[in-house]
Amino acid sequence: MADSGVMNEDSAESRALRRLLRVGADVAAELDVDRAVQVVTDAATELTGAAFGAFFYNVTNETGESYLLYTLSGVPREAFAKFPMPRNTGIFAPTFAGERVVRSADITKDPRYGQNAPHKGMPEGHLPVRSYLAVPVLSRLGEVMGGLFFGHPEPDHFARYHEDVAVGIAGQAATALDNARLYRSAQAELKRRREAEDLLRQNNISLESRVSQGSAQTQRALAQLRDSERNFRLLVESVTDYAIYMLDPKGTVASWNAGAARIKGYDRAEIVGSNYDRFFSAEDRAAGIPSRALKVAAEAGRYETEGWRLRKDGSRFWAFAVLDAVRDEDGNLLGFAKITRDMTERREAQLTLEKARDQLAQAQKMEAIGQLTGGIAHDFNNMLMIVSGQAQLMRKRLSDPKDMRSLDAIEAAARSGANLTRQLLTFARRQRLDTMVVDLGSRVSAFQDMLTSAIGGAVKLEIDIASDIWPVEIDVGEFELALVNVAVNARDAMPHGGTLTLTARNVTLGAQAPVALHGDFVRVSIVDTGSGIAPEVLAKVFEPFFTTKEVGKGTGLGLSQVYGFARQSGGDVQVTSEVERGTTVSLYLPRTAKSASDNAAPRPAAAPFKTDATVLVVEDNAQVGDVSAMLLEQLGCIVLRAERPDAALAVLASGIAVDLVFSDIVMPGDMDGLALARAIREAYPRLPVLLATGYSSAAERVGCDFPILRKPYEFDSLAEAVKAALCQPAMA
Repeated sequence: MADSGVMNEDSAESRALRRLLRVGADVAAELDVDRAVQVVTDAATELTGAAFGAFFYNVTNETGESYLLYTLSGVPREAFAKFPMPRNTGIFAPTFAGERVVRSADITKDPRYGQNAPHKGMPEGHLPVRSYLAVPVLSRLGEVMGGLFFGHPEPDHFARYHEDVAVGIAGQAATALDNARLYRSAQAELKRRREAEDLLRQNNISLESRVSQGSAQTQRALAQLRDSERNFRLLVESVTDYAIYMLDPKGTVASWNAGAARIKGYDRAEIVGSNYDRFFSAEDRAAGIPSRALKVAAEAGRYETEGWRLRKDGSRFWAFAVLDAVRDEDGNLLGFAKITRDMTERREAQLTLEKARDQLAQAQKMEAIGQLTGGIAHDFNNMLMIVSGQAQLMRKRLSDPKDMRSLDAIEAAARSGANLTRQLLTFARRQRLDTMVVDLGSRVSAFQDMLTSAIGGAVKLEIDIASDIWPVEIDVGEFELALVNVAVNARDAMPHGGTLTLTARNVTLGAQAPVALHGDFVRVSIVDTGSGIAPEVLAKVFEPFFTTKEVGKGTGLGLSQVYGFARQSGGDVQVTSEVERGTTVSLYLPRTAKSASDNAAPRPAAAPFKTDATVLVVEDNAQVGDVSAMLLEQLGCIVLRAERPDAALAVLASGIAVDLVFSDIVMPGDMDGLALARAIREAYPRLPVLLATGYSSAAERVGCDFPILRKPYEFDSLAEAVKAALCQPAMA
């Protein structure tokens, strides 16, 4: 055979082309690497007329270790069993390095032959090789995946045609290995998705259901893919999961399979002869995408893409498409092989999973911020207690108007600080709520004047409360503060005036709800006609201290308080906005089965108490303890001090008469203030206990067992709390 690269008989060319196409179809559908490379090796050995052929290829296992395996054709495997894997010698090096094809008329005359120990030539027992052909197998990214090697005992056997055939077969081998890697990647991705679904299931039942459904859809799609791949060895026309068709060099459809008819909606008769650009949108055609795809495939041999494509009925589907150039043995472009797959369901599942991951990350971030702010609030309230208490004590001793103005400023600053910590605690969902059953219609009507005052005269307030609105059980003070915070933000977004609309409606939430809630809720929506919020800012509006206002114009805690109030009340809050179109803040509050008659009866006024009551103050912070003691002394109380719970119990055990124990909740050591209170109740059931805290997770467990005074407290609040504690009925 002459080294012209052209076969002499048309029938031989036809057989070779059919064999190449059959090999391409086989390896494209085969996910088992061993079977795929055996098909490639057998076909290459047959088409090159080699006495034997071998395919040495790299395989990476799940732990990342790389191995070199091989297949044989033309001879039994035992013929090479006693020989080691080929080394990177001068003859093998160009192939394993992926540099070029090596074709030798007589390998024994190659100057590099016989230069490597220990054999210095053909090993004893090795099959005789004179003609030698080696072709590197490269991935789409240029990675060397292995090499095809062919031998013949006669010289001058391999011609240019055989080299071209082997190069083509090497491309098919690369496809087989790429497919196997892609399949393993898909399996790994499935595993990661399942792990993510397990994590999400722990945080949100509704979200778990949606992700599980998406995962099930993905698994079904993958099952369909595996089924179709197993059947892909059938004639291409019988495939229904892929659109497989041929194009001429100008992009005209020349063939059409059943899968193409199913996916795209066209019968063979109405599409063959048309240009394939009709599957693209008008925008894609105007951008020249169809013609550019043909150009890239013609130049590079292959073009892959993902994007929206059109069906006959005009509906869109997300397609993964591969366009391969088909050439004859002389390199002339015959046309293109086009494979398209509908990936809509998988894409939707991926988007759902990505959204779920984003929601989980946001929830975790907000929880971490909440824990941090809750811890800060405790220490900050203790400092405010010292400042506020000392200012109140100084007010009793000073009379100069200038001094009084200074004290007014100090106390105002302390109250502002207390309000800030209150908002922080509400965001962190650590604020102690005083709940009651509320009729929102009457409550909002009573609060209307306050809202009108908060937003100013330039903004019109409209209120629309449904007449059949369900009752809710909430902390009224926190609810009204939340309304004011939202209203003030809305006012600032409407500097030239506008309309603020407050509505309340009954809603039943399910799987498709805008928030992750289920059941009956009252949705309170505050809608403004202001400047709106940019998308990049919208995701941060609930974070404490985040604000877009100028310095001194806001603390960044308003919407943080709204967020914490809604979540601690068993509901949620949602903000939607369009720039220059306005913003809607929606509070979802759970419906309650209680009625207003279930609210606790007002506490009767405390009876007078003796002014010489002995109060045991238990406080580990010496400065806070000093302030508390001096305020109690202003009430006329006799004050005893203890820095730790065990010291307080020792005072009581000594027999000293004590009328009231006033203890902080947060204490170092094994026993905190709550544990102390319970120990006192058990040992001294007639001794009242009053607790105080700036913040404590233990306070959440107190319930109605003990009264709690929130730091920083004022003199009047302390007096009222002490009177109530001393006058409460003794425990049986």
